[in-house]
Amino acid sequence: MATPRYRIITNDLLKAIDDGSLKPGDRIASIRELSDQYDVSQITVLRVFKELSLMGKIIRRDGMGYFVKDLSKPENSSAGTTLILACRSPKMISEDDNFILRMTEGIHTTALARGLNIFVPRTVSTIRTPVIDDTHMENLLRDIQDVPHPAGIILDMLYTDKMIKKHILPHLGDLPCVIAGRRSSLPVQTVSLPFEKCAEDAARLALKSGAQEFFIYEDTGNPWGGNAVLCKKLKELLIQSGVPKSAIHYREKILSFLVRDMELVQELKEKIVHSSHKVLAFSSSDYFSQFIMDNLQKSCRFGSKASLISFGGFECMMQNDPPVTSIVPDARQLGTLAVEQVLKNDMNAYAANCMTDYKIELNGTL
Repeated sequence: MATPRYRIITNDLLKAIDDGSLKPGDRIASIRELSDQYDVSQITVLRVFKELSLMGKIIRRDGMGYFVKDLSKPENSSAGTTLILACRSPKMISEDDNFILRMTEGIHTTALARGLNIFVPRTVSTIRTPVIDDTHMENLLRDIQDVPHPAGIILDMLYTDKMIKKHILPHLGDLPCVIAGRRSSLPVQTVSLPFEKCAEDAARLALKSGAQEFFIYEDTGNPWGGNAVLCKKLKELLIQSGVPKSAIHYREKILSFLVRDMELVQELKEKIVHSSHKVLAFSSSDYFSQFIMDNLQKSCRFGSKASLISFGGFECMMQNDPPVTSIVPDARQLGTLAVEQVLKNDMNAYAANCMTDYKIELNGTL
């Protein structure tokens, strides 16, 4: 098996340090320079630096780069004390979406309890725009580059891997970086939702409901990025449990066009009203679940002739008559875990994904 490129670079630098070619205090070539020299990506070089840092061979100095560590001198620099929180501002308290509010509460409570200051870049005030572009990322980078004594950075799930890879990773050095709310293929740590486990519980509930026909609604555009995993896993589990494929109706791209959403709700209504058996609908978005309840609550008897399971945990789900059975992720814990990942800074868990808990609200629609 061929030796990985990052390992070749790591070994070359270790050899240079051991034989004195690189002496204590010497500056090591930059990420870009090593990337060009070895014809590899900057992410590969970043992994090399992280490994050497963990081995105690090199240190990072803010704004200057990486240097061979002088083991005869104790480091004077203290650990970072400021957490950079690059997450969108919470909305006003409402009954339809307090996820970011709860997550931020978990971040603030945990960070302050651990003695960290919190720095919120002013650029995040524009994070609600549909597309996060290069200009936004350049402004964000300027905001955070001069933060004194940074302990790490927590990034909103809306920042795409493409933008993080292009604008953030080349400048991170050994600064811990955590994406809060979704998974990632980048060499960062993440805290997200256990979609596969949620699907297993949703399947158990669906099968216990007595339904013989199932509608699954996938919110493709959700920034969590796991709704497709959730819905496809649910379909797979239902089939494995003996449900005929013809009895499962998989519908994508909900919440994209009002006309289509109305057509989907009308389709569900026709099936419920005219079927002799029970029908179950699973929605991966509380917004669509509320749309179903607003339009079908009076004509379809949820809980008897039909069942509805929703994913999200919006307060409005409990305000319906009957209240909607829901899978509710623990957003506060997600924020807490994000801070703990920063403080742990365990780069051995390379690109590791940490999962938050969730609960099931069993209510009248089941």
